[in-house]
Amino acid sequence: MSFRNFLFSKTLNIAITGVVLGGLAFPLSQNAAAEECSQSVEAVWLDTYSVEADAQGECGSAEVSLAVFNQSGGIEYQATFDQNDLFGFYGIETLTDMQAALLDWISGYTDVATSAKLPVWPEGAEGPQAGEFPFYAEEGVTREIYERARQEERPMVCSIQGTESQLCLVKNPKSGALESIGVQTFPG
Repeated sequence: MSFRNFLFSKTLNIAITGVVLGGLAFPLSQNAAAEECSQSVEAVWLDTYSVEADAQGECGSAEVSLAVFNQSGGIEYQATFDQNDLFGFYGIETLTDMQAALLDWISGYTDVATSAKLPVWPEGAEGPQAGEFPFYAEEGVTREIYERARQEERPMVCSIQGTESQLCLVKNPKSGALESIGVQTFPG
């Protein structure tokens, strides 16, 4: 090995691993371990459904999950998201901040209303007309199903399901099940 290659190799080693002074190695940067953010919070929606929001993993890169249960303990709705793909969870680096974000997700940012609040789906239109921030009906939800739900003013809850939208779940009057009616976009 030439002296020049030897010198380059040592310089590269110092640049990557740190500096050696007096026989002691000093790293150039310290990467602190991320705080563990795993936890669970609970709420109740529409006076009937138990809701759990969970975080699993390290703060900054946790997976967050939402599960909605009926009175019998059966799952009505369930979804898992990467923390950074969900509005309200950006830049969370502590357990306390994660707890606040989870609580906001299932209570503070949750919109409880009736399906009468949904935008009108005019006859002949491809979907509901919601102006600047469109509403997208769930696949399989026809205009007839959608408009009947609006007219019946069914209990409805909408919760954040991305960076710029919320999922709306409507209570089926016959079965009591929560069913997705669609997604409302909002400015993100």
